[in-house]
Amino acid sequence: MFEDPDGPGPLPEAQVGGALTGTTYSHNLAGQLLYKRVNASYRLRACDANGCGAFTAALTPDVTKAIGYFKASNNTSPGDFGSAVALSTDGKTLAVGAPSERSKSTGINGDEADAGAQDAGAVYVFTRQSTAAAWSQQAYVKASNTQVFARPITPVGPRFGASLALSADGSTLAVGAPDERSNARGVNGDQTNTDTPGAGAAYVFTRAGNTWSQQAYVKASNTLPKGAFGTDIISANNVLRRHHFGASVALSADGSLLAVGSPGEDSNATGVNGNQDDHSRWKAGAVYTYVRSGSTWAHQAYLKAHAGDEVHFGNSVSLSGDGATLAVGAPYDYGNPGSGQRSDGAAYVFTHSGNDWSQQAYLKISDAGVGGKFGDSVAVSADGNTLAARGEVGFVVLFTRTGAAWNEQARVTGKSSSMALSGDGSTLIVGWTDDASSATGINGSENNSTAVQAGGVRLYQRSGAAWSQRTYLKASNAEADDRFGSSVALSGDGTTLAAGATSERSKATGVQGDQTDNSGPAPYPHIPGYFFPRVSNYGAVYLY
Repeated sequence: MFEDPDGPGPLPEAQVGGALTGTTYSHNLAGQLLYKRVNASYRLRACDANGCGAFTAALTPDVTKAIGYFKASNNTSPGDFGSAVALSTDGKTLAVGAPSERSKSTGINGDEADAGAQDAGAVYVFTRQSTAAAWSQQAYVKASNTQVFARPITPVGPRFGASLALSADGSTLAVGAPDERSNARGVNGDQTNTDTPGAGAAYVFTRAGNTWSQQAYVKASNTLPKGAFGTDIISANNVLRRHHFGASVALSADGSLLAVGSPGEDSNATGVNGNQDDHSRWKAGAVYTYVRSGSTWAHQAYLKAHAGDEVHFGNSVSLSGDGATLAVGAPYDYGNPGSGQRSDGAAYVFTHSGNDWSQQAYLKISDAGVGGKFGDSVAVSADGNTLAARGEVGFVVLFTRTGAAWNEQARVTGKSSSMALSGDGSTLIVGWTDDASSATGINGSENNSTAVQAGGVRLYQRSGAAWSQRTYLKASNAEADDRFGSSVALSGDGTTLAAGATSERSKATGVQGDQTDNSGPAPYPHIPGYFFPRVSNYGAVYLY
């Protein structure tokens, strides 16, 4: 059998596999990158001692049928499945967050149908034994406390699963629940207290064999003792000063270092391990680190940006593989006080030796104001030497480190909603939920706008210091308002890619269900000049 890997492209046709010894032959492409085989074609010819006959007609497989399609196992109500995704380094473990899931169950593999807890949230863990094996759900993971703040009209649950991180081997899982409401501090405090809505929490789970269990319940070291409330015409008792600890989480490769972002934290401290209890800076933000010894977790450090209100420091966090480099996004950072500099957001880099952290870099885009909430998301490579930072609108900026010096290397133009880096920092994926192309699958046409907010994902690769787009990905059942690209993740080697579509409407369950079922809630109509809130939906995750 002969394969032409790129159809009309420059790569030559070549024989694959050995000689045919029977009447059938199979050629396994499990180890190949799907986006590199979009136009691949295959031909056969018969040969014997007297020579070879003519080739058969070329066969071009439909590779879109190989795109994985993952759904929650309990699609009884909208859960925003796919709001967060994480992949292990080898691409064999996938975690998916559904922060609007409503089951009241707690712990591992509880009653998925026990609905009634608005925005309680859940995480679904899927695994496969090899890159050629089928996927299956391994665990249904819930917080150990799912209390809902029952304010009038719009109850608020903990939103467990709003952020996720996996260790390299997939055996340690960190989950953020930014609206959790206890006033506990530190590790494994009192979960039953409900005095501080919006304080937030993070949970650590570990896997032994195929069994998952909760290892730690993690809280900020300066959680407010009691929530503050205001009033407005809609909620009647609006929560003020929500710290949202757990809005972002990151793990080192071995899972023994955890970083948690708290973009609503309000102390006036700056730098490392300052005064945590001076609550005079509205939404300044903070990042907390924790270390594990054996199975015991302990608070390590308290990190802050320069002084300022509404910096939202900790909106995103990312750790290098060894945990020695931490990137932190601050999308409302307006420059150093008194400098006169004003730009939309920043990224901070911290490094540590032992337990001692220090700030290494303060990164802003050179033409201030263009990025729009720059630092809304950050990602750092496994070796810590490549950093990507994006804004809510505009472009993704890539920085590289030589020694202790960081320099801007490139910009990837185009709007973005999510992004991820491969372990070696040479592959970048960018999701954009407002992509309006009606194409499906891989490398379809980008040049139409007939499916508003269908969403899309673009893959970029680095050659030397130059970055270029290599692939354009769409959902296999792309439709308007699906918001494909809400979240993205890459395996460490960059060969497995996951993308969430939080507004996908199918009520299918499990893996490879019916993609044509579109019976979920209809979105609000798009009327130019008017804003309508997004309708919570079932959601899906696609794997490439």
